[in-house]
Amino acid sequence: MKKREFGEGTLFSVTNYIYWLLMTNIYFVLCNVIFLFFFMTLEPTFSNITIYFIALILTGPSVSALFYSMGKLIREKELSPLRDFFHGYKINFKDTMRFWLPLLLVLYILFVDLQYFNSNPSVLNHILSVVFFIGIIVTLIFMMYAFLINAGFNFRLKDIWKLSIYYSFKKVKVTFGNISIVIITLFLTTITSNFFILFTASVICYVFLLNSREVLEDLKLNFCKPNESTN
Repeated sequence: MKKREFGEGTLFSVTNYIYWLLMTNIYFVLCNVIFLFFFMTLEPTFSNITIYFIALILTGPSVSALFYSMGKLIREKELSPLRDFFHGYKINFKDTMRFWLPLLLVLYILFVDLQYFNSNPSVLNHILSVVFFIGIIVTLIFMMYAFLINAGFNFRLKDIWKLSIYYSFKKVKVTFGNISIVIITLFLTTITSNFFILFTASVICYVFLLNSREVLEDLKLNFCKPNESTN
């Protein structure tokens, strides 16, 4: 029976994955120190929502870097956290900001309107609250697909929008799976700490990408020429 070489055992692989996920998450947190600063120093009230959203401006590229890194880890079963994370940050920065800023603005408007209708109860306002809440969910779904597509492929901005909408409805199982991941994450956040998402971001992103492999394969098969994907 042939002996296993060092580095081939299950324990070694698990240790590597823990290290890769941990280090990638540390870089993600470091890229969000501005948001963390305001989140930790300001009272968590709706009156501070504008400051929170401004502080989230630079979060977009760090999320893209996270998607890029976790995508490479799933494909190649290995990762160089420092190099890969900041490479993904750099190459996707401009394209990410092009869709992240408009989506962030849309979410800001939806949250403000939702708060307004909830604070002025009436039948009409209750209906409008439901409409705006659905709008927030839909925007988040499109946002998740936009990050997924942008981090792994070279598409024009309008094509990212179209593909995000297309896959949101075509791959219903994947979409509901990703919504479930978000709901579970929010639930765990409520029973643990508001920092849960930040400090488990790499794991959440990894699971999200695993659930979205069907979309990635479909993208490569139907919308990409050979060597067109960035990863």
